[in-house]
Amino acid sequence: MIYLRKANERGHAERDWLESWHTFSFSSYQDPNFMGFSVLRVINEDFVKPGTGFGTHPHEDMEILTYVLHGTIEHKDSMGNTEKIPAGEFQIMSAGTGVRHSEYNPSNETPLHLYQIWIEPNVLGIEPRYDQRKFEDIKGQQLILTPDGRDGSIKVFQDATLSRWIDDIGFKLLKVR
Repeated sequence: MIYLRKANERGHAERDWLESWHTFSFSSYQDPNFMGFSVLRVINEDFVKPGTGFGTHPHEDMEILTYVLHGTIEHKDSMGNTEKIPAGEFQIMSAGTGVRHSEYNPSNETPLHLYQIWIEPNVLGIEPRYDQRKFEDIKGQQLILTPDGRDGSIKVFQDATLSRWIDDIGFKLLKVR
């Protein structure tokens, strides 16, 4: 069953450096009615204070997409990647057989606002990988994430598609299928 969940009804967690809103059960927020949707496991909206972030931690067998709305995130991982992802860019990490990474707000002044989406892959035990993209702001529908990387989209190891729509006044909408 598809259920409309209002933003202010999501799970909420707050630490001194992080405010996080969880669409599905995550970390200390657990609700048996919201354990995910099909292969979609996490949709978190995070607000990270300047000069703080997530320390090094492991993942495996998960497709993790990050979309930065405001600020910049610095990503470092065990594959040797050290990258900055500014507002408007997308980043995906296929954790596969295992990867360790950290995510940090490098600014001393600007808060970081991002969405993180976790999708269960349809292939387990793959070699971990990292990809990062900036998509031009074009009016209409734009593919962001697809199983085959078509039309310049980012490849995801799952039968899932993420599209972005931009209307005449610049409003952006993301849709997962």
